[in-house]
Amino acid sequence: MDFNIPADLQAYLDELDRLHRRRDQADGGARRHIRFFDHRREWARTDFDNDGLPRPEWEALMPEAKDKADAAGHYRFSLPPSSGARTAPTCG
Repeated sequence: MDFNIPADLQAYLDELDRLHRRRDQADGGARRHIRFFDHRREWARTDFDNDGLPRPEWEALMPEAKDKADAAGHYRFSLPPSSGARTAPTCG
């Protein structure tokens, strides 16, 4: 069994990393939303005192994140390219 990441998938991951770096540079390196994007930071996204609903700050970020992902061609990833989605890398 080959556990190496296929080259086209690695290229896609690298592209996502570049997109995030560009976003951070556009924000002046402030990384103003970093508190939400780590698997250990569920508390930042979830209002446990409000029945575990998403925090308003997290919900407010979603339209911006969706628009940026869509503009870069990543939001419609699972849809066919004719919908404006990027061609998905193969996974082996």
